[in-house]
Amino acid sequence: MPASPLMRELDKFLNKEVVVELRDGRRLNGLLRAIDPNTLNMVLGNVRIGRDEYSLVIIGGADVRAVFLRAVKFDLAELARRIERIFPSPGMVVYRPSERAILVMNRVRVTQEGVEGDRGVIYEKVKQVFDEYMREIREGG
Repeated sequence: MPASPLMRELDKFLNKEVVVELRDGRRLNGLLRAIDPNTLNMVLGNVRIGRDEYSLVIIGGADVRAVFLRAVKFDLAELARRIERIFPSPGMVVYRPSERAILVMNRVRVTQEGVEGDRGVIYEKVKQVFDEYMREIREGG
């Protein structure tokens, strides 16, 4: 059975930084690890509540007023420059703005959604640069 439109949208929130607004007005910031589409019960990781931090928090869906997906400034051109430092020969890294993609040695494709392609040394090096970049932009650095 095909996924419902709600499920497709909820999937976009998984493993992303979100803000959960509770019915009492408090807001929790964290990484959405899991969500039940029927109850909106959810599991957040790396939650900040005031000055305290928790590795996991389970929230009952009845307490949720709204869930906001944090906007992340993703600069694909900057990521391409970083990948070019690892693969400096001309033509090894091709940034295609119209496709919103980077191609590395015609084996690995990088988009804002992640790294795809043949698994191996090239893939692993690109994935490492991608993961480091994503950590930086999530942390605001």
